[in-house]
Amino acid sequence: MADLSTQVRTSPRILALEDAAHRRRPPHAGGAAPSPSVEQLVRTMHTVKAARFNAAERLERKQLVSVVALSVVSLYFVGLSVWQAVYAASLSDAANRLITLVSIMSSICTMVLALIESMNDYKIKAHHMHTCALEVNDLLQELRLADTRDPAIVQDIRRRYNEIVRSCPFNHARIDYLMTRRSRWEEKLAIRLRYAAGVYGLYALCLAGPPLALLLLR
Repeated sequence: MADLSTQVRTSPRILALEDAAHRRRPPHAGGAAPSPSVEQLVRTMHTVKAARFNAAERLERKQLVSVVALSVVSLYFVGLSVWQAVYAASLSDAANRLITLVSIMSSICTMVLALIESMNDYKIKAHHMHTCALEVNDLLQELRLADTRDPAIVQDIRRRYNEIVRSCPFNHARIDYLMTRRSRWEEKLAIRLRYAAGVYGLYALCLAGPPLALLLLR
């Protein structure tokens, strides 16, 4: 697992190099163009591979952000409780009520993040996504080197591909698929914003909520 983040972060560059190499490569060593069904299988495998690399990267990021957010929000709760206990004599009733309110907010955020973390084992899911993407990538390279004029070979690769996809206990999200598509810059920006909101939105809210409440309600 130590090398998973490094491998995932480098996957977009690897995918770009593979795309360029595939475009330069002749359709088949024998000179015959592959059938439409083979081309469709290649596109499907490439899309699934890229989407699952994206899913692994997204889940790794959520794992990191989740740990950081949970740690910081826990510090909010502990720090405010210690502050209130030490300076109780010098705090006004309004200040005490405000600190109590923000402490409750911090404790709720801590429980919510801990519950989400326990229900979504992001590291395990990222591992499965990355492993599946690597297996699909290996099979895709085998298909590109195989004699695609032989229906038996193509059918065997199609069967193995379906087995690889079914063996993965998790599926990638739609945002992972959208990240693989070539789009206009407006669509790409919307997809990036949606991606950022899905990965960082809840954790940013939990991190910013208690300090903002202290500043705005003081």
